[in-house]
Amino acid sequence: MPAGSLRGRAAAGAVALVVIAAGGFAVWYRALYNVWPGQAASARVHWCGRDYESFGGPAQTWRQISAQEPVPVRPVGPYPPLGWPHRELFAAAIPGQRLAASPPLVCATVVYLRTGPGKYQAYSLEGGP
Repeated sequence: MPAGSLRGRAAAGAVALVVIAAGGFAVWYRALYNVWPGQAASARVHWCGRDYESFGGPAQTWRQISAQEPVPVRPVGPYPPLGWPHRELFAAAIPGQRLAASPPLVCATVVYLRTGPGKYQAYSLEGGP
């Protein structure tokens, strides 16, 4: 068998594996974050191993959010991780709780996605405990 033919088959096989892996990653990402990689956030977000849904309504200000939450609201990371533009996700957290724990000890019932300067969209926890 000529060496060129063998290299061609190996290259084609490598390309096929990369395409399959990329497709599998994209499907997994879509199932977890409810958007395709590179897509902005949708009406649902995923955080703390749970899904949260926005039921619309006007965006809230930081003052409104702070007034209605019994514990401090802190940033928990960009959302979605591979989306553009990255938007910061916020959640109420008990003081001293490690948000970096996976998952955090206590999940918030409402999270907030920054949608613009001084504007935050509320997302409510779906399902039960």
